[in-house]
Order: sequence, then structure tokens, then C-alpha cells
Amino acid sequence: MSRIFKITEAIGLRKRGLDISEIASNAEPSRNDDLLGQARDLAAQSPDAPSSALLLELCAAIEAGPRDIAEIRREIFRDAVKGIANVIRNGQLPAELPLAKMVPGGYGSPELLAQEIEKANATKPITIGELRSIRGKVKAAEEASEAIDDLAKRIYYAKIFDTNPSTEDILPPGSPSRSLDLMSMIIQRVLPNGWWTLGSNGENLSDPSIAKVGTWAGDEPKPESAPTPALALLSAFILTLIETAKKDA
Repeated sequence: MSRIFKITEAIGLRKRGLDISEIASNAEPSRNDDLLGQARDLAAQSPDAPSSALLLELCAAIEAGPRDIAEIRREIFRDAVKGIANVIRNGQLPAELPLAKMVPGGYGSPELLAQEIEKANATKPITIGELRSIRGKVKAAEEASEAIDDLAKRIYYAKIFDTNPSTEDILPPGSPSRSLDLMSMIIQRVLPNGWWTLGSNGENLSDPSIAKVGTWAGDEPKPESAPTPALALLSAFILTLIETAKKDA
């Protein structure tokens, strides 16, 4: 299967020689740390002064404030995704750029590629309630469908976006509810230390498929069955995410 690599580089969106991850990593507020240290030193010189107590309280309040580098990275990624999708959709890619040779590529049209890139811009995290709802729909499915594909991608992009989003994680064209290759890719990226197994209830090809998805080597996940191997793997993946979320909570 083909993959999309370094889309930001391909359309010339690199800023000052940095990519999305590098921009976010360089945004650490070292100057703030220096100022906080100076304020504490000043307060220590006159510990009984009312202004010293106020300085220390201000330092504590600033340190307790939001300094989430991951959120900075997500904001940068949101802007990049919007720009990339619009450039592709409007046919504004210069012919000399590498990405121009990939459009439409396996997606069939620039619009479909733009839509896939936009899916990576997850606007909200996925909850246990939503996972349970999706699991119910997957369990009720008798065959693969575009609706199930959209649900699988919703989970994937929400999980990737919530950690360390990158344009390199845009999925290649294909159907997660039909393709074991694509479904296993999703599991590998969301659970990099995980594993999965796939089997059958019997010897006949018509017997339901059974899958397990674990988060680490010593995990003992519950099995899930479905009419097709890809659906079984998707169902087991969702169940593992639910159980993991319950433990984390």
C-alpha cells in the first residue's frame, strides 16, 4: 500500500527549516523559567515583606497554568491541515512539488485526498461512551461498509491527534473494515507496544473470525468475533481501547 510522507515538505509549508513537530518542540518557555527563578530569588531576599509573599503566589499560579507543548503542537497541526487540504482542493499545487505527482493517486481525486487529510484534524477527543456506541455498530454489522470505515477512522485520527499528530499519519487509501493490512496499521500506530491475533471458531471458511488486541506483552484481552477478519480485528481493537480507558479512569 502507498503512504503519504512529509506532506508539509511536499507543498512547501516548512517554516524556517522546521517541520510541525520541531516548531512545537522549540516553543518551550525557557524565558519564563528564568523570570520565575529571578522572582523567587528576589522574594528570598526579603522573606517577611508582603511583596515577597505575593511574588511567590504569582510564581505558583504561573507554573500551574497551561504549558502543554502537546496542545501547542495540535494547534499548529490544525492550521497546517486546513492549508494543505485547501491547496489540494483548489488545484494550487505547483507542478514541481513532489505532492503534485501524488494527486489524485490512490484516492482517485484531489477532493477525496483533501477529505482524508481533513479527517486527521480531530476536533474533539473520543470518549468511552462514543467507543461503546461505535462498538455496538461494529458488532451489529454483517459486512464491511463505508459507514464502518468512517467510524474506524474517527477512532484512529482522534487517538493520533490526542497524542502527537503528524501529517505522516494520514492513512493510505483503503477500507479498514475490509483490509487487514490497513486495520493492522491502525492498531500498530495507536498501540505501538501492542499486538493482535486472529483466528476462527472452526474449520469452515464461513465460521466467524475471532480476534484479540493487546496493549503490551503481558496483556490478556478478551476475544471478539465478527463475520469477517477485518471486522473482528476492529471490534477487538475497540474493546481493548474501552478496557484501557476504564483502567485509566
